[in-house]
Amino acid sequence: MEAEDILLSTPNKKRKRVSPVTEIDDFDAAAIRNHIYAYYAHGEYPTLKKLAISLKDSGLFEGSPPSLSKILKEIGFAYKKNYKRKIIMERTDIALARIDFLRKVKDITDWDKVVFLDETWLNANHTVSRSWTDDKAESTTKVPEGKGQRLIISHAGTSSGFVPNCLLAFKSVKTTEYHEEMDFNKFKEWFLTLLNNLSEPHFIVMDNAPYHSVQKDKAPTTSNRKNEIITWLQNKGVEANNSMLKKELLRLVSIHKPRTPKYILGEIAKEMGHTVIRLPPYHCHYNAIELIWAQVKGYAARHNVAPPFTANKMLTLLHEACVHVKADDWKKVVEKTKNVIKKDWERDLQFDNICDQELIINLQDCSSDESDFDFDVDLGCTPFNN
Repeated sequence: MEAEDILLSTPNKKRKRVSPVTEIDDFDAAAIRNHIYAYYAHGEYPTLKKLAISLKDSGLFEGSPPSLSKILKEIGFAYKKNYKRKIIMERTDIALARIDFLRKVKDITDWDKVVFLDETWLNANHTVSRSWTDDKAESTTKVPEGKGQRLIISHAGTSSGFVPNCLLAFKSVKTTEYHEEMDFNKFKEWFLTLLNNLSEPHFIVMDNAPYHSVQKDKAPTTSNRKNEIITWLQNKGVEANNSMLKKELLRLVSIHKPRTPKYILGEIAKEMGHTVIRLPPYHCHYNAIELIWAQVKGYAARHNVAPPFTANKMLTLLHEACVHVKADDWKKVVEKTKNVIKKDWERDLQFDNICDQELIINLQDCSSDESDFDFDVDLGCTPFNN
């Protein structure tokens, strides 16, 4: 027996499992979404097997089909059967949210009156990820390992630049997701500052983060106590009492609750002459400030090269970075966002026409192919929680 034929084993050694590649940023998610739309636009059903190959060829995703399956579910797609074929379809609620948003913004005539707001973060040790080095001390970074203390940031801007006096940045005291440290009261205070710095009515584009979405007179749910449900119904002039079962009361709630919820921040903005337009889930590319954040973080990374690596220093770099973002930078990203929105509306119109006809099926995809089924079967719908 040749030496190379001998297989050595270590039965008691625990082998490290390779974790699935399921961490992607918002921009990659948007690119994958548009890649899937392109299949339908060309009259072809996308399957997990096809997508895994074509996304890799396009440089959009290098992971395995199971990893891709998880990502598709997370960004609002579900496994469906259509004429006994396994295909990937966008969840109806996500598609309707996008259509509602596009319908509201596509007819805006003055894009100078559109405000884009968002929250982000910067770590004290944030720096460039790659540089030329020969791995000697003289050409290696002095930035410590780890992320360091975090800054949580809110800002807003228009095609004219950042809205004056609206930069909010504070130090994080937790190591968890930064959204968890921005509560409704803190955001409301900042939002009022923003509104007071707008001299005329604007459209305000924001996402559906929980602290953006606190409802006014929210309809009760199964988590509410019975007496709370009764009180809500009675305030609406609906006859309800303690002799009724909770399921009966909730049925009355479903009948009498508003078709569209009213949000506290939206109502405040409305009273001051502004209109809040909410982004559809998983569509960050409709928010122009996302591209500005990339510019701000790039500046901070390039200039964070020497000690001290602290949150206070990063705060200084943040202010410098915002100053370096000019009105022309904002004008370009707003124009780009406007064009993406118009293009996507036209795409949805085209897709609607395609769905009204019979789609072309790639004959190279065998309808009895079981390889997709094992990966796709768990692509169920999950509630959106931004």
